[in-house]
Amino acid sequence: MKLTEKLLGALIIILMVTRLIVAFPYSSIAITLSMLLLTMLYFWFSFALLNNIRLRSVFKSDAYKGISGLRLTGTILTGFVLSSLIIYALFKFQRWPYGNEGLLISLYGMAIVAVVASVKYFTTKHTFYNELLTRLFLIGIVGTALYMTSYETLLEIQHRDHPDYVEAEKNSMRDPQNRELQQKALEERQKMDMDHRETD
Repeated sequence: MKLTEKLLGALIIILMVTRLIVAFPYSSIAITLSMLLLTMLYFWFSFALLNNIRLRSVFKSDAYKGISGLRLTGTILTGFVLSSLIIYALFKFQRWPYGNEGLLISLYGMAIVAVVASVKYFTTKHTFYNELLTRLFLIGIVGTALYMTSYETLLEIQHRDHPDYVEAEKNSMRDPQNRELQQKALEERQKMDMDHRETD
């Protein structure tokens, strides 16, 4: 499962960076599906993944020898935090509502996990905690970078070739109750989509 985790992580980064550089067909669907797969991996299998237990050994009691109940509980909670952070990173990247709020809460949760893991590492020097801290650091960098990037900046980067749409969308974001601004943003979005179809 570690290989699956690494492949999904690399795929997500490549897709997100590519999407910021150039729009490509079905980019939103590809990013959403890959991030949802990684989220489910952490949410459902963190107790095995983080403890280096192979998928085929998940239901074998021998695979958990030497792993305390407290550590299993900790990996389950860590998986919940990681899956939450990835979901809200997806919300932020796609500019969906509550992305920032969810990211902030998830980053606080990750900070708590990181403090506990750091204390355990310095007292036990166990490789488990070293690997966990590395994972938290890498995912935390992506989450923090997205949290610190404003919705407007993401909009400008993703649609820099369509300034009319960017301006209309920014106006709509500043006054979300204004239906005229929402309609204007929708019209500009449709024009942009039409341009994409003509160039494809």
